[in-house]
Amino acid sequence: MTVFQRNIPTPSHMGPVLGRSSYIDDIAHGAVSWDQLCEDLNKLLFRLRYWNISVSLPKSEFGKRSIPYLSHEISAEGIRATPKIAKGVRDLPFPSTLKGVQSFLGSLNYYHKFIEDFPVVAAVLYELTDEQIRSKRDLSRAKESFEILKRKIVSTPLLRHPDRTKPFVIIPHANRWAACAVLGQEYDGVIHPVRYTGRVLNDAELRYHIAEKEVIAVLRVLQVFRTLIEGCPLEVYTRYSVLKWIIQSKTADGRCVPWGVTLSHWNLDIRKVKKDEDGLAAIMGAGITPREHLDEVAESLVPAKGLVKAPPVISVEMLEDDFEGVVLSFDGAAKTSTRKGSCGCVLWKLPGWSVMEAQGFILEDVTVNDAEYNGLLKGLQMAREKDITELVVVGDSRIVIQQVQGLINCHQPNLQRKLAECEAMKEHFTSLRFVHVKRDFNKAADYITSKTLVLDDSWTVQEEDE
Repeated sequence: MTVFQRNIPTPSHMGPVLGRSSYIDDIAHGAVSWDQLCEDLNKLLFRLRYWNISVSLPKSEFGKRSIPYLSHEISAEGIRATPKIAKGVRDLPFPSTLKGVQSFLGSLNYYHKFIEDFPVVAAVLYELTDEQIRSKRDLSRAKESFEILKRKIVSTPLLRHPDRTKPFVIIPHANRWAACAVLGQEYDGVIHPVRYTGRVLNDAELRYHIAEKEVIAVLRVLQVFRTLIEGCPLEVYTRYSVLKWIIQSKTADGRCVPWGVTLSHWNLDIRKVKKDEDGLAAIMGAGITPREHLDEVAESLVPAKGLVKAPPVISVEMLEDDFEGVVLSFDGAAKTSTRKGSCGCVLWKLPGWSVMEAQGFILEDVTVNDAEYNGLLKGLQMAREKDITELVVVGDSRIVIQQVQGLINCHQPNLQRKLAECEAMKEHFTSLRFVHVKRDFNKAADYITSKTLVLDDSWTVQEEDE
């Protein structure tokens, strides 16, 4: 049957040959063994003779270990790019016009699937303007990107043929402004690339935590290669615990909900790795770049949109499993009718989440935001008295956390004074991270605050049961 006609009657005993019924011009086929190849060729030639289709022997090749096909080299091991532009690309000068840059990028579109970090490297070139190129203003990063792409297109890696009988491996990676991933499979104990994908993050995604950006990379693999991997088991190597938390959490909200719904449809085996040295680098093939090397490239090629100030947002559930240090959680509350309030703060020692100190303080003539600020200040003072210099501070007051981070302005005089006190307290710490979390992850401080308001007196937690 041809692709140009329909409803041509076919004998019932003639099913598809080589797994397909329609061809346009060329036929390329491979087999796992010589005997299988001869058997498949026999079936194909019989079918061609039945339909009186002639074959040009001078243009045909049989029994080849690899064949050139549409600027690709296809073999039993996989597929490799043999771009026509590779011969002259080494000496190609940086284009002098925007059209020249676009022409270069257009020539790479056909081969970008062979460049692992293409969205990271090429982002700077996509942002160039004609005026910027002609004036030769601030082109250092663009020229560096251009040279990296020239080197990569000359030496593209081998991409393995996907084998749906084996599990697929996803290795996501993200930086401040891009998310990319490798889809691979394991052969003889080594993970080889099957496909690459990635994209530059949009303005909203730039402000996500790096762990959430890795989730975006995983979701992109599931979307782009859905037809390839659907129904197959998937192993995901990630540096963070968020992926597993999103799938299993019953308290997820916001953007995590649709992410969790999407991920729940897949057979995912989440494997957390602390660093590339933790066994992952040893089993990655030559076609997969170590993650820290991708970070080095990304830092030198940050596009204009990647320079947007992103808040250092993390969540308690995103702290590494082996995190060692001190965490301060605080909370505040106030009664509108009496303007009486309270605040609570807890110093935690990680790992283990053991309580170092927990106190509740009664407050007079305060608003809710006043009470929240007091909780933060009291907690910082507690940490200072214990000579703690490195601290992670968590609270469920978005206003207080983001004002201290400098992400939103503070206009109320009473809060400005509190903010100034916080800025002064910062000087006593060598490392201080502020984290906004949901109330569900701040229940201990919330409990102390509520009990203090009921007791109408300041107190210190001393009982183990408490």
